[in-house]
Amino acid sequence: MAGFFAFSVPKIAQKVFNKTSVFYRLAQLHGATRKYGTINAGEQLMNNKFKLSSLALLGATLTLPSTLLAESYIVLTKGNKIDSSLIQEIEAQGATVTAQLPQVGMLMLDSDNGDIRERLSSNAKIQTTFADMDLQYVSPSEQALPEISFEEQSINPPTSGDDDFYFDLQWGHDAVNAPEAWQAGVKGQGVRVAVLDSGIMSTHPDLAPNLNTALSTSFINGEAYNSPAGSHGTHVAGTIAAADNAYGTIGVAPEAEIVTVKVLSGVSGSGPFSSIFQGMVYAADIDADVINMSLGADIPRNCTFDGVHQPAKDCADLFTALNRVTHYVNKKGSVIIAAAGNDARDLNHDATLKAFPAEGNHVISVSSLGPVGWGLDTSANLDVLASYSNYGKNGIDLAGPGGNYDLFFTYGNAPCNGPVLPGFTCYVYDMVLSTTPTGWGWNAGTSMAAPHVAGVAALIISENGGDMSPVEVTRELIKRSDDINQPGKDDDTGHGRASSGY
Repeated sequence: MAGFFAFSVPKIAQKVFNKTSVFYRLAQLHGATRKYGTINAGEQLMNNKFKLSSLALLGATLTLPSTLLAESYIVLTKGNKIDSSLIQEIEAQGATVTAQLPQVGMLMLDSDNGDIRERLSSNAKIQTTFADMDLQYVSPSEQALPEISFEEQSINPPTSGDDDFYFDLQWGHDAVNAPEAWQAGVKGQGVRVAVLDSGIMSTHPDLAPNLNTALSTSFINGEAYNSPAGSHGTHVAGTIAAADNAYGTIGVAPEAEIVTVKVLSGVSGSGPFSSIFQGMVYAADIDADVINMSLGADIPRNCTFDGVHQPAKDCADLFTALNRVTHYVNKKGSVIIAAAGNDARDLNHDATLKAFPAEGNHVISVSSLGPVGWGLDTSANLDVLASYSNYGKNGIDLAGPGGNYDLFFTYGNAPCNGPVLPGFTCYVYDMVLSTTPTGWGWNAGTSMAAPHVAGVAALIISENGGDMSPVEVTRELIKRSDDINQPGKDDDTGHGRASSGY
């Protein structure tokens, strides 16, 4: 492995990109108001060639639930107990049990009876029944940003200073001091990371060496964990553990094992809470050391979604169920790392919404940092809070490199003349480069920040022989984090920006 500390990128001569395979997208910020002021980019964006799509650039967290599975429900039992007589009693009320999680006393069921909650409420074995919800995040066709295809790479091989030829563009690794850990022989070996996401391109040369195909699975009906391959999940997995194989990019923990657990569709970009809960329990049961959840939703406390009213109890019950699952996962020995969300919300003071799963118990919530103008000057500050990132001392535990795109608002789509690949505008280099189903691509969001922290967690566990409790991992993550803002915990970065400690 060459050039651990050489993050200045040599100019790559004669590199030509096929523009038909390069697509540009930018998130519409909807004039989101932050403590730093109001950004109103709508008119400016509409007058340029960039395609707008809500959170398309971020590709990171689920938006507000837009579709309710009217006939699907989740049941929590009292005492976490499930027996055959209970299932018979439920089915006698006109429901069909479709899945069971006896580990946490949870049943998934379908019913045509709109009053099924009321029918089951008198059952002494049942704690609560609430509606399952189908969550829609960014369209899979709008997840990868300007991309370098396999064909382009093979036709025009770049001349980076490292044998993994795009490694020098991965500024996030520099931020978390990953190369220094590798230099010390700490590379994530012996650590299993479960990636709960939209699936993976299992044959990607950067991912296949570290992917456990025997354990990878899907909880989305009709989809395998790798077919269709999720762009978002592929990107996240690469940040965590792309192999150090003299090819493409490198993960923060390049020798960690990846297990892909599909809980979101690679086709529609959606997935029900029931699939997420099943995926979390499955990951814990296969002894995952780290569970990365680059997904999330803002849940209205009044349980009203785009004018559709659900019983407020349903949303409260959702967090009761989440905390029951996270308690189980924590007890089984898996540390949970999740994206904090991309809505520029103050999690301390916004009482109308609650971030799922970021604000659940035993969940490490990660905000997003990134440079502004790295493509022009690779010595730029890597720790600028992204304008889209959620924040708030009580809601953020750590920060990670998730990427920025604010340079666009001052630099536009002018060509980048810095020490980077020609053919892309400068703002893309402030985002995170990782694997995609067809090559490599840039993306930004707290979804990109969380896997950096998951990779650091894998390094820490590896350094300690591959056996640490979630409490110990969390303690070390906090201890080793760089306290880049005011001393102690702060709104933007929580305890600090994650670091390997080397």
